[in-house]
Amino acid sequence: MLKIKIYAGLAAFFVLLIGAGYLIIYSSFFRITRININNTQIDADKTVENLESFFVGQSKIAEFLGPENILIWKPEKISEFIKNYPQIAELKIEKNYFGREIKISVLERERFGIWCFYSQINADDKQIDADNISENLRSNLRESAFCGWFDKKGVIFSEALMAEGQLINKVDDFSSRSFPPEADQPLAVNLGEPALEEKFLSNLFKIFEILEKSDLKIKSLRLENLEFQEVVTDSPLMPKIHFSLRINPEFALAALESIKKIGFEKIEYIDLRVENRAYYKMK
Repeated sequence: MLKIKIYAGLAAFFVLLIGAGYLIIYSSFFRITRININNTQIDADKTVENLESFFVGQSKIAEFLGPENILIWKPEKISEFIKNYPQIAELKIEKNYFGREIKISVLERERFGIWCFYSQINADDKQIDADNISENLRSNLRESAFCGWFDKKGVIFSEALMAEGQLINKVDDFSSRSFPPEADQPLAVNLGEPALEEKFLSNLFKIFEILEKSDLKIKSLRLENLEFQEVVTDSPLMPKIHFSLRINPEFALAALESIKKIGFEKIEYIDLRVENRAYYKMK
């Protein structure tokens, strides 16, 4: 009698197992009928295709079930997917099992400015003075620069073309870092990474904000040495303004308004690298 119960239990288990297997693999119960993705500048079809490839590649079982099976779409794995697509700031997946639908929400990174990395070493392995170089060398540097779009978090998320003038926020980086990373370059910035430490980025964005509020028409900054944590404005029509990334620059707005009364055309440079202090040199 006991053996019959055991055999009956095993038979019932295998029937349930086979039924579940059929339901998952062959029936349409878990088969996706619709995938909705919110409006985005990123190619929607390509994004769905990339997600399907990502989830299918998670395991042999997922590969066997295929991308049309709703069970292999695992929202908890999204952070791994985003690592390979830095232009995406946030991605959410919602599954409707009864409607067999997938809803995808994509939040893209917004372009704040362009970050350009220049080589500071010339053919003779000598440091280049970014202020005092020939126009020919400056042109060569522009041609060899690598630029990337960065967002309001300082994350470089896609390559960009070189920008001139004061129409777009820009950082010219002469700190000897490479982008994209080079094999023999220990200091490098990867796509999807912030260009600076968070404590410095916060002050950098405040500097851009101050320059905008002061109506100086300056959108270009130059970073020459990471050890000094300093930036300087880069505009042919205005005196150079030196900022420190180590201190909060909010005091600078009032200082610039005061110096503006003297006349910027009379000023050679302005030094705002000491907290709550403003120094300037007349021409």
